[in-house]
Amino acid sequence: MAADAPEQTVVVHVTPGEILDQRWRIETRIGQGAMGSVFRGRDLTANKIVAIKILAPEHCRKPKVVARFEREAEKMTSLRHTNIVAFHGHGRRGALPFIVMEFLEGLTLSDVLERHGGKLGLNETVAIVKQICSGLSFLHANGLVHRDIKPQNVFLGVGGRVIILDLGVVRDQANPGLTRPGAMVGTPYYMSPEQILGVEDIDQRTDVYALAAVTFELLTGRPPYLGNNNFEVLYGHKNTPPPDANGLVKTIPKNVSQVLIRGLSKRRDERYDSVTEFLGELEAASGARKIDLGKAFNVAPAITADKTRVLPRLKQPPPIRADSGEVPEASNSDVLSVPGVLLSATGQSGEQKTVIHRFDKNDRTFVGPTPGEADDETRASDESGPTPTSGQLRVVVTAKGRAAAANVFVAGELAAVTPCTLTLPAGPQRVRIELEGYRSVERWSDVAAGTSTNLRVFLEKG
Repeated sequence: MAADAPEQTVVVHVTPGEILDQRWRIETRIGQGAMGSVFRGRDLTANKIVAIKILAPEHCRKPKVVARFEREAEKMTSLRHTNIVAFHGHGRRGALPFIVMEFLEGLTLSDVLERHGGKLGLNETVAIVKQICSGLSFLHANGLVHRDIKPQNVFLGVGGRVIILDLGVVRDQANPGLTRPGAMVGTPYYMSPEQILGVEDIDQRTDVYALAAVTFELLTGRPPYLGNNNFEVLYGHKNTPPPDANGLVKTIPKNVSQVLIRGLSKRRDERYDSVTEFLGELEAASGARKIDLGKAFNVAPAITADKTRVLPRLKQPPPIRADSGEVPEASNSDVLSVPGVLLSATGQSGEQKTVIHRFDKNDRTFVGPTPGEADDETRASDESGPTPTSGQLRVVVTAKGRAAAANVFVAGELAAVTPCTLTLPAGPQRVRIELEGYRSVERWSDVAAGTSTNLRVFLEKG
């Protein structure tokens, strides 16, 4: 192949009903992210539901990404802890690596915050942090550092069990070579100063920092550092003294605020040496009473008066027998089309058509084209070539510690009201958030083709 020839991308379709390694049957897709897709599946040997995570095809040409993905499975399949998602197996579907995990029912901690006005009480927070600490202590005892503790990677299951997810960026201190020296791994809102610098000798104190940042958000309704872009957030972690939680929320005891400040120390030798030490200090400072998280939080999918699920992603299809060929389809009812975005659709005769949806500002809904418009747009698509690839952007806004219904503008046009999921062309997108009485926020968000990206915005009084 010539040096200047473009790389060819192979599109791989995973079909419901397909069986991997003669054991794991794929049923329906339940999630998608930058690294790949997660499917609900069934272990045909044990006849139980499982989650199957398949690496995205575009990452299969990246040896270190594949190695990290498969190392996650190899390392974690041999380790078991109640507060760590359980791994059942792994393998390859052609060139695509996959891992099989336990199927969880409940909510991510990010969803719990959204349901409960953006922040939690002291007793609930300490109870959740206690279980996170238990799982992290287990990882640290086995020479592992998670490096990406955040509300999206913590799951609250039915019955009050807290589970740590997404171990794909876990660092094995005995084998650190799979992460490129100087690489910055983590999520800006919860990233330690040493992660920002890309130092090689990351240890458990990085998880202490992230856990302190998550605890700060659970109690105050916002992460420790805010900014109009990632650079401003990272600058805060690196250079700005830790904020005083008591100064933001007067009901937070001052002693608890001091524990968080130490946990967020810039220098890791000034932080707590372990998550266990952090938890001990937090419990002593808070005087929190023991509670049953299963009773404190109803994590079953919420049903509104019109029987519509508030969180469609939690919809559980009916049980499927091991010998049944019946496969339910995934729900996608919370995905909105942004005005002017081209979306491909398959017509009754099987041909590919292109449809443009526009936002109706009067009833705040998206409407499709008229039949005449659809024909014109289909012809235009046929003449101009294939439909552009797109991705999804999930936008959630918090104002004054509560989830807010704010206007979302994309490229200057009103697109939706939060919380919402938008389908956008792949590439950088200019997003502006507006809410009366609050300062508007403008962000650039990179939307990846075929994946879902989260954008969480915290508004401040104007």
